[in-house]
Amino acid sequence: MRHAEYQASPTVRDELLLRGEVDLIGTTEQEALTAWQSYLGRDVPLLLVKNTDRARKLLMHAYGVAAGERVGVPVNCRRALSESVKKTNKNTPHFIELDADLEFALDTPGLDEFELHWSQPVAGMPSPQPLDGKTLFVDYSFTAPAPPFGEDQGMTGAATVWGLHLLETTSEAGALIAFSDAALYERALDLFDNDEDLPDLDRALAQCQRLDGEAGLAARVLRVYKDTRFGMEIGAGVPMSPLAGSCALPFGVAVRVPVEADLPSFLSYGRNELVPVDWFPEIQPIFYVGFQVTRDMTLTRRSAEHLSRWLVSPIGPDFVDDEVVHAVLVIVKAAEYTGTRWFTDPARARWYNDLLMEWYGPAHDAYRMAFIAPEEVEAAMEAALTND
Repeated sequence: MRHAEYQASPTVRDELLLRGEVDLIGTTEQEALTAWQSYLGRDVPLLLVKNTDRARKLLMHAYGVAAGERVGVPVNCRRALSESVKKTNKNTPHFIELDADLEFALDTPGLDEFELHWSQPVAGMPSPQPLDGKTLFVDYSFTAPAPPFGEDQGMTGAATVWGLHLLETTSEAGALIAFSDAALYERALDLFDNDEDLPDLDRALAQCQRLDGEAGLAARVLRVYKDTRFGMEIGAGVPMSPLAGSCALPFGVAVRVPVEADLPSFLSYGRNELVPVDWFPEIQPIFYVGFQVTRDMTLTRRSAEHLSRWLVSPIGPDFVDDEVVHAVLVIVKAAEYTGTRWFTDPARARWYNDLLMEWYGPAHDAYRMAFIAPEEVEAAMEAALTND
């Protein structure tokens, strides 16, 4: 357990905002775009925009969303995304349910009623995959761009929006759009008004420089992320968000609590270590309108249950070794106490369970495996068939 007076380093969320004045003067749009393109390491067209709301609306107008047309959004979208949809062309958000891995649920009613949909991943997680035959835009307004750091370096959507956090004032905070669809980029460019739509270019370049380089914010965050993720893999063995498609700064390592674990107990055990744990329903819950206009309350409640199984162990760019250990152990201990440690490695879990039984006897109060390994399920089925 961490000491209550422990002075932890700032987290990624704390460090996104570009504070104070910048030394740059007279930055051109091309200079800023060239820097961001180099930082991202992707050969895709980019646009710098004044704020994320304008970026969303620009994309939807460029796509050609008709008046009153439905636009898909995740059922846990933030109000800002829903409002952007409603105010683009009097459009209606169509709330898409989520499965256990926070991918779009294919049994959502009315999927044939829209062509364009948005994702809004939580805490910098990779985006869900696009629904078949539909165009996807990805909204990373609440985090910042990152160079590729997963196995798959492709971008998931036809366009991706990131927040730039240039100023605290939302209307001036800046946004970056990357396009995987060249025709969409050209249409957006035709609608772009340099006098109205550009952010503060000096601050946009300064933020890029702050993120970029070996000692930059992004490299430091990603080093801590990889160390923490490695510790989770070998120590906790619970499901984690995938790396494929990662293109935003993660707020921490996102893990899914197995259904075999009592969720409130898992969360309580973690937080009782006096280490922060972010719970998805607290940071990006089901949007209240999603409940109000749902076509199937059973499915929406199922989405809420799926969302509730996800936690983030927060990280910061300057975490020292102790803090990385704390970020890992908070999940390891909760998984240990709920009998779900090494859920992703059942053979190891079974070995650990049996070892403790051998050491301490059947009355011990240490780890007890609370899930059935797939091979044990198969063996039980074979035994039942043999007995029949």
